[in-house]
Amino acid sequence: MKKPPQEEDHTDDRVIYGTHPGDLGVIVIAALCTLVLILVLVLPSPFAELERQQAAQEKVEQAAQKAEKKKKHDEAVASGIVTMDIYKKK
Repeated sequence: MKKPPQEEDHTDDRVIYGTHPGDLGVIVIAALCTLVLILVLVLPSPFAELERQQAAQEKVEQAAQKAEKKKKHDEAVASGIVTMDIYKKK
């Protein structure tokens, strides 16, 4: 039966406060993941600006289409092709 290793039996060199270099790697990776998560939560999304620009462009296109439709309608009414009648509500 073997005894558990004693403190003086360890021959590996501990870098910082008795921690193994692999433990430090895990700590560094966890710190980087935490930093990335905080940055994702704090910094504005680049897609938000893109969506805002697309919405503005869509509004401009809709306004242009509406103006073109109104212009065609006004031309049709002015030429007499289309008549507008207003009926009384029953």
